[in-house]
Amino acid sequence: MLALLLSGVAWPGDVLAQQKVGFVNPQRLIDESDIGRTAQQDLAKLGQEKDRQIRDSAKNINELKARLADATLSDSEQRTLESKLQILYEQHDRLIQKSNEDIQYEEARLIQFIMKRADASLRHIAQQQGFSLVLTDPDIVGYIEDSADLTDLVIQDLNQRY
Repeated sequence: MLALLLSGVAWPGDVLAQQKVGFVNPQRLIDESDIGRTAQQDLAKLGQEKDRQIRDSAKNINELKARLADATLSDSEQRTLESKLQILYEQHDRLIQKSNEDIQYEEARLIQFIMKRADASLRHIAQQQGFSLVLTDPDIVGYIEDSADLTDLVIQDLNQRY
């Protein structure tokens, strides 16, 4: 054992100690890169459209409720309108649920799109600077030195590429 130590053979722990490890914060990529801000604007437009559809649905419900308040309605008209109102409420609830699902799906798709683009930048920077491991979730590690944060470099590269 002493002969191995004196011969300079590297132990696995020594090899790991020589490796450079970095990280990239995906949320910052989304928030601070040009491509991320564009994606967020697109998502905001989708959210606004979904909100408009929900407001229109609520307006239809309120109009029908106002008609139901008319004291001159016959019993059959009253029941028919109440039935229509129930259907509108159910459609409204489904619209809200579907809108939320659509926005969540689109958000996940946009994040995946950005991260796919960032991957090329990340690989390029990691190879250039000699990193052997780059994490994309710095929160799962107890401590990472700030100098290992490649996020700014990846954002700059993303902005230049896209």
